[in-house]
Amino acid sequence: MSKLLDQAGSKSDDGDNIVPAPSYEPDELPRQFSLFSTLAFGFSMTNSWLGYSATFITPLLLGGSPTVFFGLIAASIASCFITAGLAELASAYPSSGGQYHFAYMVSPPKYRALVAFVMGWLSVVAWALTSASTALVCAQMAGNLAGIYHPSYIGEAWQTWVIYFLLVLIAAVIVCLLPAALPRGEMVMFVSSFLGFVASLITVLATRNHTQSVKAVFVDFENTSGWSDGTSFIIGLGTCMYAYLAIDGACHIAEELPNPRSDVPRAMGLTMLIGMMTVIPWTIVFLFSITDIVAVASSSIPVYTIYLQATQSQPAATVLTVWILFVYFGALVSCIVTTGRLAYAFSRDGGLPCSDFFARIHHKHHAPVNATIACAVVIILYGLIYIASVTAFNSFISMSILSLNLTYALPQAILLIRGREQILPKRPFNLGRYLGPICNAFSILWVLFITILFCFPTSIPTTTASMNYVSVVITGISMLIIVSWWGGKRKTFSGLLNLYMLTTAEN
Repeated sequence: MSKLLDQAGSKSDDGDNIVPAPSYEPDELPRQFSLFSTLAFGFSMTNSWLGYSATFITPLLLGGSPTVFFGLIAASIASCFITAGLAELASAYPSSGGQYHFAYMVSPPKYRALVAFVMGWLSVVAWALTSASTALVCAQMAGNLAGIYHPSYIGEAWQTWVIYFLLVLIAAVIVCLLPAALPRGEMVMFVSSFLGFVASLITVLATRNHTQSVKAVFVDFENTSGWSDGTSFIIGLGTCMYAYLAIDGACHIAEELPNPRSDVPRAMGLTMLIGMMTVIPWTIVFLFSITDIVAVASSSIPVYTIYLQATQSQPAATVLTVWILFVYFGALVSCIVTTGRLAYAFSRDGGLPCSDFFARIHHKHHAPVNATIACAVVIILYGLIYIASVTAFNSFISMSILSLNLTYALPQAILLIRGREQILPKRPFNLGRYLGPICNAFSILWVLFITILFCFPTSIPTTTASMNYVSVVITGISMLIIVSWWGGKRKTFSGLLNLYMLTTAEN
């Protein structure tokens, strides 16, 4: 066996032996992804320019154009450091488990099962919530487009949920029944996203008849939140991180690549690079093209209103918005793929209830169908919260950004504390003696910073409608993890089966 398997089977700090890897060979997923299709897969989920087009309204209300732009720049710089540290771990320990597997490998043997279990639950919950947020954006956009062309139609929350339900159902069917088509489909969505970016950029630049002043875009701070200007900007900064959400997507198909140690870090780095090269120019262009910031802030589809103000053409604005909707649905498919793969990997290690059932690969479709369907059902049921309280639903979505960033930073924190040189094996992507600790330390401090930010309400005085329930959600998820661990998982969860898959892939 490889050095990694020897490391995992070593004695713990108190002399206890870790459970050895299984003596059987589990079902494997087909290695059908190339570097390009992996990049397409990762970028399809992150899709920075699209993601920011859907969420920039929050920083806009928390400081106007300067918060939208400078918040994005700060988020871009922070995400570069976080992604670099995460990519190094992916190069050292590639598996579908991603961050919970990284945490297992770098933790002290005595505590690695508990740490990996907590990280696994955080990852699964975060990806389910990320899928939900993507589906909701699509559902809201589709319903609001109908309202634009039929003014008498006033969409209600339950109608939005029905669209949400259908979108998640269609995405899950595609993932379960057409797994062999996923690599080609991801490449189509990658090209579609890039063409959409180019078309949007050229159209807005060529047709706009009004240009905001440099002062209005970069200097004039318009704060309607009730917070002081500095506090308002800092709170808005947290939402800007959505532009680089799901940067770990490529990690979770590592077992479907022939050369994951090199290709996964490359795909993550290129996803980050392309994300910055698209979202920053696009943000500058649309900020200069806004003619009525109040109309954009109050619009049901802000990006549609920007297109309309720039082009003065409803058909053009509609076509470009539908293009965004199409690519966003592709992102939903990718999110469902990742959530299912992660749940499948976590089940192989005994982390979920009924793990034996969810850890099965469908022999005809060669995909984790059971785990994918279960995740889709949870996502659909979770959407019912939107009918009861939009504010509560949005707090759960904020939790997706927070949870994913926590899973990015915690393995790096453990690695830095225990000593990088003593823990990490030889790997193709090595940050080195100096840059590595800098990236790891920055990731820890940044995520601690935004964790505090996400507990603040976006406006004051706080009302039922503006209440931030993130702290409540954190408490609820923590209780779920604690009950699950002490309810029996501490006796059955080992975290070693994913490691076995990795070593068999190497050999």
